[in-house]
Amino acid sequence: MTPARRNHRMYRRHVKAMEVLSSLPYSTLFGIWLLLALFFATAYFGLTYANGGAHAPTGMQDFTMIERFFNSLYFSIITATSTGYGDITPQGFSKVLASLQSISALLVFAIFVTKLVSHHQEITLTEVHRLTFEDVFHNTREGMFICRKDFDHIIEVAQQEGALTEHLWKNLTSAYRHLQTLFEEIPDFYQNEMHRYTIDEKREQLLLEAAHRTLHRLNTMLDVFSKKGIDWEGHAESVKELQVLVEIVAKVTPLWHERSPYEDPEAFADIVQLKESMHSKMSEYVV
Repeated sequence: MTPARRNHRMYRRHVKAMEVLSSLPYSTLFGIWLLLALFFATAYFGLTYANGGAHAPTGMQDFTMIERFFNSLYFSIITATSTGYGDITPQGFSKVLASLQSISALLVFAIFVTKLVSHHQEITLTEVHRLTFEDVFHNTREGMFICRKDFDHIIEVAQQEGALTEHLWKNLTSAYRHLQTLFEEIPDFYQNEMHRYTIDEKREQLLLEAAHRTLHRLNTMLDVFSKKGIDWEGHAESVKELQVLVEIVAKVTPLWHERSPYEDPEAFADIVQLKESMHSKMSEYVV
């Protein structure tokens, strides 16, 4: 095995070990930190009886056994927290132990802090994502309301004048385009790249109601055109955008129904029926 591959494997093992440690709960990480402190305290305590305490932290040789243990534990905790009061200092082999303990304790503490920061970041990102989609949800319903108002105005003019001005045809075409973008955004309320937010049942009912009302108003407008003899089929630009809208609704509705975690098949069936009504009114223009 080449040195490069060996180093790569070691790096992957280290990364995997860090991922495993980061996945541990806070209580487990704190328990590991305490166990390390107790382990090194026991080592310091044992050094007080080896070679006359030459390798033990200073100032413990004159203590009783219990005093030595608690002072060893005290020194271990002080070393683990990197406080270093200086009243007890390592000497000989205890310097090696103190160095190893500092590194291991700082590593566990770093993982603990990283996990804590990541948790808060996750909460913040989830909240930001929720607020963003709440804003998109309200904009979607408001956009459909604006389109319905445009349709109402066009219906009123069509009933009174029996014809539409070029300005109204442009408004109608713009409304179709607006609805296209609004319907395309609906599946993202349930599944998206971040997978952080799904609207609740109440908001879904409001969204379904808005979609149903908008498509119903659109069908009513087309019926008024036919009744008043307005050649809406002859306006190529608006018919083209209406065709695109029908195709988007046909694509989005089953996907919407599939991703929805709530049971309301009748509402989706109504939208499909309205889509089919629009389709039949312009069947000769739909490929």
